[in-house]
Amino acid sequence: MRGRPPTLAFGVIGAVLMVIAAIQATHLLWDYAHADKDIAAAAARRADTALRMLQALHTQTMAHRVEADDNDPVVQTFDATMARYSHDGSDVALWMVMGPKVAAWQLASHNRTIETPRDAVDRQVLARAREVQSYDHDVLRLSRPVVLGQGAAADARCMSCHGGRMGLRPGDVIGAYSARTTTGAERAAWWQSYRDQAWLVGGLAVMGALALSLYLRRALLLPLAHLAGETERMARGLIEDPVDTGGRRDEIGRIGGALEDFRNTLVQKRALSDYNAYLASHDHLTGLPNRTAFARTLKEGLRLATAGHGKLACAVIDLDRFKHVNDRYGHEVGDALLRSVGRTLRETLLPGETVARLGGDEFAACRVCDTDEDLARFVARLEAAVSVPFTWNAITLTASASIGFAVCPDDGLRIEQLLNNADLAMYRAKAEPHCLSARYDRDMDERARHRSALAADLSHAVERGEIVVHYQAQNDTRSGRVIGYEALARWIHPDRGLISPGEFIPLAEETGAIVAIGEFVLREACRLAAANREGICVAVNVSAVQLNEGDFSHIVHQALVETGLSPARLELELTETALVTNRDRALHILRRLKALGVQIAIDDFGVGYSSLETISLFPIDKIKVDRSFVSAFEADPKSRSLLKAIMTIGESLQVPILAEGVETPSQLAFLRSVGCAQVQGYLFDQPRLRHRLAFDIPEDPAARVGAA
Repeated sequence: MRGRPPTLAFGVIGAVLMVIAAIQATHLLWDYAHADKDIAAAAARRADTALRMLQALHTQTMAHRVEADDNDPVVQTFDATMARYSHDGSDVALWMVMGPKVAAWQLASHNRTIETPRDAVDRQVLARAREVQSYDHDVLRLSRPVVLGQGAAADARCMSCHGGRMGLRPGDVIGAYSARTTTGAERAAWWQSYRDQAWLVGGLAVMGALALSLYLRRALLLPLAHLAGETERMARGLIEDPVDTGGRRDEIGRIGGALEDFRNTLVQKRALSDYNAYLASHDHLTGLPNRTAFARTLKEGLRLATAGHGKLACAVIDLDRFKHVNDRYGHEVGDALLRSVGRTLRETLLPGETVARLGGDEFAACRVCDTDEDLARFVARLEAAVSVPFTWNAITLTASASIGFAVCPDDGLRIEQLLNNADLAMYRAKAEPHCLSARYDRDMDERARHRSALAADLSHAVERGEIVVHYQAQNDTRSGRVIGYEALARWIHPDRGLISPGEFIPLAEETGAIVAIGEFVLREACRLAAANREGICVAVNVSAVQLNEGDFSHIVHQALVETGLSPARLELELTETALVTNRDRALHILRRLKALGVQIAIDDFGVGYSSLETISLFPIDKIKVDRSFVSAFEADPKSRSLLKAIMTIGESLQVPILAEGVETPSQLAFLRSVGCAQVQGYLFDQPRLRHRLAFDIPEDPAARVGAA
């Protein structure tokens, strides 16, 4: 429950203190059981220290004596010192004991100092020639033997004296150093330390008990009181705040969990209702308001604008080439891009402004503007927001968008009208390459209706027989011989007549009608080439939409099978843009087409942005130079240099070059001089219908001129 961290802390502290107290109590019991042993060890250490001092003093005395008997002053000083330390009243009584041979020699020499064993310990040391220690009734005895030839008794003088005079041999016991001490001081110190530890253990136990009691109070009593308060709060209908169980899994936690389940049951309908209301008014991907919520905002803005409180600006924002992002990087990146744009738009908003996602890659924004300057700043901020770079897993994209806006009351007084007009303005901005935004004007309605009607007619143009195929010859530069024909789609509208390809081809690509048109042109061209026995090749343009829709290689294979045309006589022309729009897919399809034996040509070469990369990556059989280079070479020296460079590239790659748009003899002469192998243009031929081609009618130059 509440206060969980301190509750846990007190519990842990109390448990740790009690464990430490228990461990220390165990140590106290162990120490008490081994008290005598520890006290004896301490006394033994004190006795050992005294014996070492005695040995050092005796060694120094023997080293400085002058006479061999007891009359030596140094010996007398040592004897006096020993007399002071040898009585039983000292903390440590020290004395020396002579071995039997040494004592006998001393007695025979009438020396006064004869140290005889005082007790059984001394006798054991002399007999065993090793240290003896005993402990009895708080009295510690320690005796250490002095052996000739070992330790200090290995001195040359000692060996001479005891060996020569007394007849001892190395290994015989000369005597012993003895010490007797009581353990009273050690016992008193031990008991003092024991009492201190006992007080510490008692203090730890008391503090542990207090911490545990506080833990029990916080862990049990206070949580129970809290649960009682939660129950009373829920009984009064206050169910907004969740029941705090503190993450407990004991009985109290289960009781709290049951109360929380009960509270969730009470608020379920209300929460579900709120969630449904949110979903109904917000976009699930970006979290922005959806079209329904945006319409409500527009309704309020229209009310203010019609009441004279400023003008309502409504902007429609459509991302450019969003389908390309989805096709190239996948829908996951596309969704991330939409979320990023939505977040950027939301962050750029000022109070009183609203942004929403209408669907797909289309957003909308609105605000009430007091002046034209407010409107301009509003649109400028939207333009900046949709141009922010976007990064996803090392992929960096710079989003671009087309923005169209309409203003109430100038451009409409209804929500649908305002949105439609802003949408029309957006399409105008999208159609103009360097225009980010555009405002609605009334002329757009007429253009939009015309475009919509044209798109509707175009969708049925193939089945109605309105699409026809014209063919333009491709000639050898040196001989002028026809080496192939390019198939060109033409639309003959029943009311408007012949419509320019520059007008209906982009519309067909935008609406998807180019797929049916392209398939029709492909079959017609293959059928024409198959009927020709001279082995003339036919070239067919392929749109980027055709590559990305369906199995294009299968469509080509079917056309070849149905018409019986050899694949080597079919040449498919693709622009650089079509190849790089979805490079991986295009490369896969081109490899399948090459496996069929179809020839691949790159059209409008030189106007793309990755020409060299394209011809090195894709299997290209021919390069068609864009007509803009041919038409400009006489006036622009740079075009001459570029044409020469392209010819050099083709020669190095062993790929033939075809120049489009050849209209004058001077252009042909220049192309011959730079090594261009093939040409196409009005100088040789104009696009003609099938039945007007030279190989379908008798070879009559006058007839050809008349047909042209």
